[in-house]
Amino acid sequence: MTVRRLDHVTGDIVTSGVQFLTEREEIAQTIRTRLRLFLGEYFRNIQDGTPWFRDVLGKGQGEPIRQAAIKQRIARTPGVIKLVRFEPDYDIDARTYSIIAEVLTQFGSIEIGESING
Repeated sequence: MTVRRLDHVTGDIVTSGVQFLTEREEIAQTIRTRLRLFLGEYFRNIQDGTPWFRDVLGKGQGEPIRQAAIKQRIARTPGVIKLVRFEPDYDIDARTYSIIAEVLTQFGSIEIGESING
């Protein structure tokens, strides 16, 4: 599988230079885009997405539920073999959930860092 490269700053599709990603870069970008997709946001499949408001940033959710939702989203990404390391940081006052994760893929290990603001 090959995916279009997204600009790291704007998130726009890159239209010049190296336009496609493969192997580890492809899987890393796919994990990031899967994490950024909120549950119900994609009109063609409202069952797809990360349950940020329901399970992660919502009131009254325990840390095990938060972590399980994110871990599952990462682990089910095509090309991921297993989640090796998962370090979450939840700032309740800022309603920000940040993670650093290391995953083993069919092409080797990669590290992902992501932060979502609610």
